[in-house]
Amino acid sequence: LITSLIVDADFLSMGEEVQQRCVCFVAAYRNHEECSNEKLSHLLEALKNSTTVHITTLNLGGISLEGTNRMIANMLKLPIRLTRPLCEVVHRKARGNPLFVRMFLSVLFEEHALTYSLKEKRWLWDIDDIRQTSMDEELALILSQKVSRMSQDVQQALTLVSCFGMRVEGDVLRMTSRDEDEFSKMSRCLESAIQENLLEMDGKYYAFPHDLVQQAAYERLLDEEVLSLHFNVGLQILKNASHSITVENGSLPSTIFAALEQVAIAKDLTVSEPTLRVTLATLFLRAGNRYFELAAFPSALSFFERGLSFMSDDGWDLNRKITLQLHDSACHACYLNALPDRVSIYRDLVISHTDEFMDQVKCLHISILNFALAGKMKEALEIFFSVIMKLDEEFPSPSNFDRSLMISTFEATQNELNKRSPEDLLNLPKMTDKKKQWAMIFLDAIFPYALSHSPTFPPLVASRMVALSLEYGLVKESAFGLNEFVYCSVCIYHNYDACNHWTKSARLVLKKFKADAIVPKLEISQYLLLSFLQQPIQALIAKSFECRQDALAVGDIEHATFGACINYETIVITGTHHLRSVENDCTVFSLETLRLNQLPLLFFNLSVHNMILHLIGSDKDPFDIAGVPFKNENEILVFAESSNVHFLANAIYMHQVMVCYFFRRYTHAAEITKKYHSEVGKMTLLPQTVLYTFYEGLVAFQMIRSQPNEEEWVGIGEQSIKSYQTWVRNSKWNFENKLLLLEAESLFSKGDLDAAEKKYLASIESARRHKFVHEEGLALDLLASFYKSQANAVKEKEYFDLAIACYEKWGAFGILNHICGE
Repeated sequence: LITSLIVDADFLSMGEEVQQRCVCFVAAYRNHEECSNEKLSHLLEALKNSTTVHITTLNLGGISLEGTNRMIANMLKLPIRLTRPLCEVVHRKARGNPLFVRMFLSVLFEEHALTYSLKEKRWLWDIDDIRQTSMDEELALILSQKVSRMSQDVQQALTLVSCFGMRVEGDVLRMTSRDEDEFSKMSRCLESAIQENLLEMDGKYYAFPHDLVQQAAYERLLDEEVLSLHFNVGLQILKNASHSITVENGSLPSTIFAALEQVAIAKDLTVSEPTLRVTLATLFLRAGNRYFELAAFPSALSFFERGLSFMSDDGWDLNRKITLQLHDSACHACYLNALPDRVSIYRDLVISHTDEFMDQVKCLHISILNFALAGKMKEALEIFFSVIMKLDEEFPSPSNFDRSLMISTFEATQNELNKRSPEDLLNLPKMTDKKKQWAMIFLDAIFPYALSHSPTFPPLVASRMVALSLEYGLVKESAFGLNEFVYCSVCIYHNYDACNHWTKSARLVLKKFKADAIVPKLEISQYLLLSFLQQPIQALIAKSFECRQDALAVGDIEHATFGACINYETIVITGTHHLRSVENDCTVFSLETLRLNQLPLLFFNLSVHNMILHLIGSDKDPFDIAGVPFKNENEILVFAESSNVHFLANAIYMHQVMVCYFFRRYTHAAEITKKYHSEVGKMTLLPQTVLYTFYEGLVAFQMIRSQPNEEEWVGIGEQSIKSYQTWVRNSKWNFENKLLLLEAESLFSKGDLDAAEKKYLASIESARRHKFVHEEGLALDLLASFYKSQANAVKEKEYFDLAIACYEKWGAFGILNHICGE
């Protein structure tokens, strides 16, 4: 939990536009536990390394000698001058711990080393005897002795309370009793413990004053006895609360969770009675589902697996439905807990114990996500095409993907969709065909990864989702089918009217199904992949971070992480934040994606991080992280191209071209551009592809001036201007300054110097007005070079100095060091 919060805090630090949200945690541990507890040690290290979590360490060494003396004097009702000799001994033995002081004085009284004199009407002590009284290192022995001096009934009551940890609600304790008489007896015993300072009342809770008291009470029994006690306590609570377990899929009361936690502790005990096994398995399934809803995935997995422990061996014969649901749920929880090997184990168990294909679809769906998230696209696609075929879907095989098929399929679907108004679409019936429902789920699952596979694959997927919705009715996934269809329509036909028309309908579909939990997934996709073409990018970055928090709140870690990954890159390539702050966050994000086994996103982020480090002039190695399989960006590029992860290869090429251009390495940038065209090509209209077109055009015009005989560069430059002329019609804010700069470079290359100068100045003003400080600096830098070519040293220096100021504001000290060095 705390590790996730570290990362959340790092995400929340992004951007002045994002309202900061702060959480204060107070944690305590003993000094020796930092070395002896590995998990605690790793957590503390993560906290120390975090760039945005602020830590204040307080060393609580106990109260002072004077404080101990005042405490003892107050307890014994004596002046502090009389208690000072006693205080010096007690303070040394109790090490200033207030609880230990109180407990030690209690022991001294019981051993008659501290007595009350009726004659002198005050407390007396034998200081020599007290010096001889031994004290265990952590006082565990002395506390154990104090507990053991209580009556057997009080000891049993304390042990019962200790089974629940440091505190337990009184109503839960009541449920552990067979009847009111037994509870009344236990209450009297607990009252005796309170009087002896072994227990406290904290509102409606019974609480131990110190964990060592709880430990002393808990360790009275042997391990086997403790397990039996936990199990029997859990069963008794379930028996008493049976009236509250009425609805099969309804919510469970807190007492049921308390009971199941007790049963879960006794995991080594065997239950043989069939009815009890099914009952417990069912309750653990329902409790795990509740934890799942709360995005507490580790707890959900532990409950699912505890439920499965009751259905081992003959579970499939005993209750096939519950056993299948537990396996499917455990498989899903393993995926969300980044346990890919265990996902495969549960999938194989389901397949080996079921004959009906529809019983296998859930775990196969998770397997696709599991493989794709780990970058194993070949395995993911093999499962996808196998499943689609068994769902009676006629979907073309990868070998038959071609542009003509894609265009004909897409246009046919578009014609059918255009026959209906948004109202007609929303009035479609709900889809009832189970196979078609699952076909929609699998098509939706594969679409993000289809983007990186082939330019013809995504439109075919989106077309089929829309066609299924029109023919068989609506499901929740219909909203994503519409959204994905709009995305492809914009990519292929630049149809921005459809973007506004049907994205609203997609949201209304989710509203119709009251699917609030997946709204953030839709919004992340729309804000990151579509809305930037029309709305100011700065506002979208702030909004997308809000969507990420909404996704985390409903447990959608996959899309929250994807959104954050794209957002970090967008922040860098649009210059909306200081580079140093983004660099800190990229470090933390790499660790998070590695922990979640989201390897393609990890590699993507490493490339973004590498770009940032070049821009700020740092020699830090972003690949110097334990567990990262690659040593540099080129190794990732080889992996991306060999594995057909095109979105990753595209991004790396774009990052490299951008860095080379800012550092004036135009020849190297041209080499990358040519390689990009020959080996990957433009696959999708993502934000980085739009920005790539900008830098590609700038590179082309540089090469036209240095290599005027290469006609290829003329075509690339002119095409980049045409693309931006299209985009600027939909968002003057995001694209005007870039179009003006491309036009300035084109005019400069053609020798129209007066017109070029005006375009440069207009681009600078547009970048400043629309808050693209890095592109303002770039335009100023290019204008300075323009004046240099005209031997105008005064204006060259004037605009060069202004460019330096913009680069400083952006935090690009690597660029500054390089160009100032030149």
